Amino acid sequence: MNIIDRREFLKTSALTAASTLLSHGHAAYASGKLRCITIQSKAPEGFKTKLAQLELLRGLISLNSATEILRTGEPQSVTGVARLLLTIDAPAFQGQEEYKIAADERGAILSAASEQALLYAVFEFLERQGMVFGIDGETVPIDRPASLNLPAPDQPWMAAPRFAVRGLLPWPDFLNCINIYNDEDFRAYFANMLRMRFNMFGMHVYTQNDPLAESYLSFDFAGAGHRAALEDTTMTSWGYLPQRTSTFKMGASQFFDAETFGADATRLAADNWDIADRTTKMLRSAFDFASQLGIRTGIGFEPYRSPTEIERALPPEAKSHPGGLVESRVGKDLLERRLADLLDRYPMVDYIWLWEDENANWESRQKNIPLSVTPFKQAHDFLRRHAPKKQLVLAGWGGVVRHFTSLHQRLPDDIIFSALSDTLGWEPVNKEFGKLEGRERWPIPWLEDDPSMWFPQFRASRFESDMKRAKDFGCQGMLGIHWRHRIVDPTATYFANAGWDSKLTATEHYKKFCAAQASGSRAKALAGLFVDCDQHRKISSTFLGGYGKDGFAKHIELTGDYSEAFTYETTEPDLSVLPAQREIARGFRELTDAAELPTEQERIGYFAGFVRMMVPYCDAFESAHQLHAVLKGAVKLRDYGKSDEARARVLQDGVPLWLTIAPLVRQTMLQYQAIIATRNDQGQLASMQNKFLRITLERLRLSLEEFLGELPPDVDRAYTASIAPDATMSSRVFVPTRPSLLQAGEKLRIFIVVPSNGTVREVNLCTRYGNRDEWTAKPAPLAGRHVYQAELGPFAQGGNIVEYYATATVQGEGRQPVAPPEAPLNVYQLTVI
Repeated sequence: MNIIDRREFLKTSALTAASTLLSHGHAAYASGKLRCITIQSKAPEGFKTKLAQLELLRGLISLNSATEILRTGEPQSVTGVARLLLTIDAPAFQGQEEYKIAADERGAILSAASEQALLYAVFEFLERQGMVFGIDGETVPIDRPASLNLPAPDQPWMAAPRFAVRGLLPWPDFLNCINIYNDEDFRAYFANMLRMRFNMFGMHVYTQNDPLAESYLSFDFAGAGHRAALEDTTMTSWGYLPQRTSTFKMGASQFFDAETFGADATRLAADNWDIADRTTKMLRSAFDFASQLGIRTGIGFEPYRSPTEIERALPPEAKSHPGGLVESRVGKDLLERRLADLLDRYPMVDYIWLWEDENANWESRQKNIPLSVTPFKQAHDFLRRHAPKKQLVLAGWGGVVRHFTSLHQRLPDDIIFSALSDTLGWEPVNKEFGKLEGRERWPIPWLEDDPSMWFPQFRASRFESDMKRAKDFGCQGMLGIHWRHRIVDPTATYFANAGWDSKLTATEHYKKFCAAQASGSRAKALAGLFVDCDQHRKISSTFLGGYGKDGFAKHIELTGDYSEAFTYETTEPDLSVLPAQREIARGFRELTDAAELPTEQERIGYFAGFVRMMVPYCDAFESAHQLHAVLKGAVKLRDYGKSDEARARVLQDGVPLWLTIAPLVRQTMLQYQAIIATRNDQGQLASMQNKFLRITLERLRLSLEEFLGELPPDVDRAYTASIAPDATMSSRVFVPTRPSLLQAGEKLRIFIVVPSNGTVREVNLCTRYGNRDEWTAKPAPLAGRHVYQAELGPFAQGGNIVEYYATATVQGEGRQPVAPPEAPLNVYQLTVI
């Protein structure tokens, strides 16, 4: 079928497709055709109520494009016309976030305790139709529903949250996380959080990481400032080395618009102080937007650590205080300066977090290291005097719970206790949470862990047990730590939905999630693969499936992005899981190949690409581990004066291993590059180029040269072949960040990336809104290489749903690549309020 305008296509199929669109048992709707769905509101016309109407409209348009959907007007009581009524009835509910969806003779009534709850009701209603709301955005099911799913008569869907606080804690430090965000990325992130029915955003800031501190919080003290920036491809922290993106191998440079990849706050700033100012401006705007959506925010730092430059400026008499710097007078002045700066930068935040530092956590596993209460008491008193409406959160890595009993007795009752789950989330929620009596407490399980940062991680079953334990312990809140987005959505969406539905199991969730990703029987098969990865440990994972004598989870670090990641010298893959991993990867590939539509192929293929790349990556890791043993032996021979024997050993045993590694590295990277779809994915690509490729293809090759002098010709040939661009790559288009919510008069930038072996002639952003049939195509200027830049908005009139997609023209190709796949039959949507 030729790609034609979606509305024209649907006009030809609407009469047959809509015949049973409304289904809840009422005879009046069971026969005839559903011609129209009207959305009415009896709620006050506040910002969130208007947004609720628009979001419901937007979702129904995506799901039921063959039916006319109107936002106003009173439908006649005739067959084929349905009404969805939105109303607020606070006295009918106990909690402010509660709501009810009930059937009536005309359709359904969505009633809620508040405007916020009304929004949540809309999002659950759409989820009941098959939509999935994730961190990376919404997914409309491949198989559109044949009927409108409504509750049975006298059996309404009642909703009350399991936890009063439900949210995310994105961790800033790598190239694949919020450190590389710009305004448009934060806006997209918070809009997606709202649709997931989350209400809390927390943020930890590293304030001591040589040579830089993160610029979200930057201050002066003792006559000195400090270096502050966010990680980008010029940095030397967390195992990264400065690298021009133009030097990226295998054609990866075309995924980036300039030599530096990172947040504009860092890469476009004039100097150190400009970086801090730009970062603050960006995050202020993001926090204001979150507050507007009803999402509470919090930010904080480690009071036991300060930027290196600040510590150097402190007097030795304070640093040598018997109780440590935090007990000294200077240390107390320093803490108040940091708190005052935080409040000045971000006056809108609801929570101030103070974190036990990371090193203290790991050190406390070996010996009992007391945790001073002084900074927490001091911060509590400071907030009481200067910001009494804000709450203090005491937090830390898993080990901080070992201090909870003591801290609970010594600290004010209104300080919230929080902690990451221990051993990278592979320990259950700690029983110490259950001993805090009436104190508010928020455990933080891991949606993913950084020792497996480049791998797919499916952990819904871990969250299922953690959420039950947290509820049993009386916890009032729970947040999930994460870095990436789309690849963790299978877990993040479980966390979001299980925050409301206590009966939801991980297995059942995977079925629902995959029903939106794939069609028919392939959805069931995809869910089975997720369960195998999650519950049956069929792919490589940080967790090795058991616990040591010390009681901590046994784990392995195969892609630890906080270091060089590819740590072949000290680590060997879990060889026992590799055969099962190959089978799982084969299953994912077969499902991808069986997909009938480009949209389904892209969705399954995204997860398949992550799983499939694990196979050559682990094989390369194992060969590199063996090569290290050869090189280590050669070093010993050289130390004993046996240089000729060392050279012979490397030539005989080392070179064949490297020749095995090089094509495995290429296979890993090309499989990953083929599925990159988000800004976080671009960051992971930069990280893998900086560490995986640099170490395997450059450093290990130089290791051979160190002993051999001149490298054999087959090594040079293998190197040249491994770094070459993929000559078989098909041109494609993707939009890394897809904003989905704007106010009238606002505009946001988007990037359009066109990986291709050909010459890109033209890239367009196509939009339409206001019930128009025609698309408006606007050229997207070149930002750099194969990256193009466009703007969404400004749209003068609110109350609209804007549809948009991107298209490219590549010289010599008859097929025109588009994003999303199948556009304009399948498009992105933007709510303009």
